[in-house]
Amino acid sequence: MVAKVTITPVKDIRPRLEDEFAPGEFIPRTPAIAEAYAWGQELHKGQYRLSGEPYFETHCVWVAGFLDKLIGREAWTIAALLHDAVEDQGETLDAIRERFPGPLGEEVAYIVDGVTKISNPRDGRTREIETLRKLAQFRDPGVYLVKLADKSHNLLTLHHMPEHKRQQKALEVIRAYGKLAGILNCYRWRRWLEDLAFPYADPETYAFVKEKIDADPRLDLSFIHPMMEQLGNLMEDSGIGGSVELTVNGYWQTWQKLRRMARARRASMDSFMAVNDLVSFRLVVESQDESQCYQLLPKVNRFLGPYLDQNRFDDYIACPQNGYRALQITAWLPDLGAIEVAIATREMEEENHWGVVYALKQGKDISHYRPIEIFTPSGSARFLPEGSTVLDAIASIQQEFLLDKISAVKVNGNLARLSDHIQPGDIVEVITGNNRLSPSEEWLAFSNPSTARLLRGVLVTEALKRSAEKGRQIAKQLLKERGLLALEDVQALEPTRVDNLLEQLACASLEDFYAALGSGAIRLQEVSQTLDRVGITNDTLQWTTIQLLGSAQANRPGTLARLASLVSQAGGNILRSVNNTLPDGRFSLRLVVSNLSPEHCELLYQAYLKCGIELEVVEIT
Repeated sequence: MVAKVTITPVKDIRPRLEDEFAPGEFIPRTPAIAEAYAWGQELHKGQYRLSGEPYFETHCVWVAGFLDKLIGREAWTIAALLHDAVEDQGETLDAIRERFPGPLGEEVAYIVDGVTKISNPRDGRTREIETLRKLAQFRDPGVYLVKLADKSHNLLTLHHMPEHKRQQKALEVIRAYGKLAGILNCYRWRRWLEDLAFPYADPETYAFVKEKIDADPRLDLSFIHPMMEQLGNLMEDSGIGGSVELTVNGYWQTWQKLRRMARARRASMDSFMAVNDLVSFRLVVESQDESQCYQLLPKVNRFLGPYLDQNRFDDYIACPQNGYRALQITAWLPDLGAIEVAIATREMEEENHWGVVYALKQGKDISHYRPIEIFTPSGSARFLPEGSTVLDAIASIQQEFLLDKISAVKVNGNLARLSDHIQPGDIVEVITGNNRLSPSEEWLAFSNPSTARLLRGVLVTEALKRSAEKGRQIAKQLLKERGLLALEDVQALEPTRVDNLLEQLACASLEDFYAALGSGAIRLQEVSQTLDRVGITNDTLQWTTIQLLGSAQANRPGTLARLASLVSQAGGNILRSVNNTLPDGRFSLRLVVSNLSPEHCELLYQAYLKCGIELEVVEIT
């Protein structure tokens, strides 16, 4: 039997998700829902939104209609209709239980309680943080989904709010509720929320990102359609039925991934070419037999051939990531950039897009959709797996700092150890200062898998930093006899010589050179010989370098000018100067000078000692 493969047509790269999420006309489908609808109308009578529309009919009914369409659970639909009854109208949870006796009323009251804001914050904390902390205690999918639907509709009507509140509300959606949708593996919902909020949260960045992404050649249908056809033929030739589909990542998520890659020096902030999942070609296997995904894998690898990125492959079938399951392959296509090809069964792909929603509708286990929600002192939310530690919390809060800027951590105002376990609703504060904790391999013992992956990268980076610092000291001794103290001076004045040096030593940058030298990857004799070949020698350059370190008391206006003037008096010509003020107030000054003989250098050295400026270091090469 010939395998049937369907190519899902792509007519619009970015279809309006609002159409997919629109609940349509709300029609109560059970007597209890009809009762809740009538009661809600009565409770919210005379209440209007900023747009001037009736509050209940436009907001509560939208939330309920959306959830009813999405899940179809009676208690959740009723809770959505009444989710503001306690907070806004002063109704009680007991009244809800009385109106809907038995388990139905208990479940509705529980969900409404979970999404209701606290009117009197404790301990002087802001209302929003207390709201989030309370929500974190109700680790029930009904609570999460009603709250997400509530925030979704508020976002749709954000343009009616005062301008000064729009950014605040939009950032709240991205930092808290977009992440909540992510931890529940509702990818499509998360993308919709974040891309609706992005223009309000950061209009200038959104405009830049949108312009760049919309012009990306990987989104051109003349590229996408042939690629999908070829992948479809590959599936048919393999005898595996299914479909070829396309997923285009959201503006916000693509921007965040680019930022992470740029921090890791794997991409430039000016180009999205390295972001592989800007477009993801999905090979969806119709069978539930996951072995067919692995059967396709070598076929895809051979198809991509020389363009296959050997360093970017993820097996999320063997090791699911927060409910996401697929094989992910990356290729780098000339003149286009990175693309992703993912392989998953139909069941996997449905859950990849809708996570806990799909699992609930299929009656599947949802125990892995019980995130721990924590907060920063400012109210930003983060989500972590159960059993996570303070270190995991730090990693989720400030990945951009690569775990190397921690001085101490407070949990709910008290100092905590990195190995302590966190609880739902904890407020985690990372304290940064001069006395920082040095990342250690011992931390891996109390890291979750996500943190461990990040930490291993940090440990490599830290090792490179140590090697680079050692390499600088080795290079400094080698350069002194050449009238230099830093290769950066040669790079600034005669960059071609440094480019040739790096090329011959197979180093990508000066930092790479220092790290290689410090780790022993390059022999000192080889460096010396290469310096001679590229003309970084005393005979060729005829430079003298002066390094001065002055006290904080001497760091005053005019001091640097006086120190530089002594060079002119000795007959030297300053080619480059580099000065810095240190954290303790002291200053450093490095001068690269020409036309100084050994005799003039000695006279200049004595002049610095007698100049009346307090200098802690005077070094002349």
